[in-house]
Amino acid sequence: MTTEYGEDHLDFRGVHVAGDFTAKKVEYREHGPAPTALDALPARMVGFRGREDELRSLLDALDPSAPDIPSAVLVVAVSGLGGIGKTSLAVEAGYRAGARGWFPGGTLFVDLHGYDDDPATADQALQALLRALGVDPEHIPATAGERAALYRSTLAERAKKCGPVLVLADNASSSAQVRPLLPGGGTRHRLLVTSRNMLPQLGARLLRLDQLTPQGAHELLARALRIADPADSRVADDVDAAAALAERCGHLPLALQIVAAQLVADRDKPVAELVAELTEARDRLDHLDDGERSVRAAFNLSYRRLPPEQARVLRLLALAPGPDASGEVVAALVGEDAPPVAHLNALARAHLVERGSGRARWRLHDLVRVFGVGVVAG
Repeated sequence: MTTEYGEDHLDFRGVHVAGDFTAKKVEYREHGPAPTALDALPARMVGFRGREDELRSLLDALDPSAPDIPSAVLVVAVSGLGGIGKTSLAVEAGYRAGARGWFPGGTLFVDLHGYDDDPATADQALQALLRALGVDPEHIPATAGERAALYRSTLAERAKKCGPVLVLADNASSSAQVRPLLPGGGTRHRLLVTSRNMLPQLGARLLRLDQLTPQGAHELLARALRIADPADSRVADDVDAAAALAERCGHLPLALQIVAAQLVADRDKPVAELVAELTEARDRLDHLDDGERSVRAAFNLSYRRLPPEQARVLRLLALAPGPDASGEVVAALVGEDAPPVAHLNALARAHLVERGSGRARWRLHDLVRVFGVGVVAG
């Protein structure tokens, strides 16, 4: 018995078969390499302004050509209050590092959604990064430990072939989310993390972002309006009103971007008129909302993750008179004999409370105070 094979069929002519038989055509497909996502930075913020000193410090830490001394760090963690501009700074640094040719192996990006209702686990982040590195999903190991090992090995191999890689892990809420994403030793890879928490457990170079300077806030407002309309000179024409607007926004980048969008939407509205609205508002945060972005919503993401006792301290501190409060005043507010130092320190690590005019004094960012008062009133 003979069977002839064609390109797409079997020829059974002249074949004698006793009984039933089944013939099945087998298709062979050639698989190419898995796709990669090695230039994955989000779009940079248009009109990025007011962070040149912080950007310089961040780039100094990321420089893979720096000598192997304490200034050359594997992990850089940018932390700060919600809406302070952490992601914008990190993305801008990523683009500038790329323009300098520091990371020829590529730039990976993963959003850990650390403050959402369903934050990404470290294992989910590892799977996403492995796929971005070109690992076929069916070749990703079953256990988290094996995935972390493959991730480090794949990065090491890429370093040999192409050069170091920058990994940007955005919106981390804990060190546990980030630690498995650390590249292995002996490479020039860098891991850049953004978080609302300080994350001192990572052994990282820590960069804390504060509110913008008055000059930086002015530049952000002016630039935002001129991007929409190069002839829009409302900020330059009324410097005092622009300064008052920035002050009502607490020099917080998110709040400044929101009021800039409101001015762009109403081309005939004077800056002073918007200042008056914010000044007269019963709850200023009601006005710091442009339908897509909200300062209140940004703060609430941090607030709802607080343990009950820390949340209570924050609410009561918002009611304290004066620009800051001593530990004794905070103790009286919460009804304790001694200041709740552990809770205050935890709130400081979350950037919801700041040191005041002395080490034993505490203060809130102006808009966080408004938020806390609103929570109490609600």
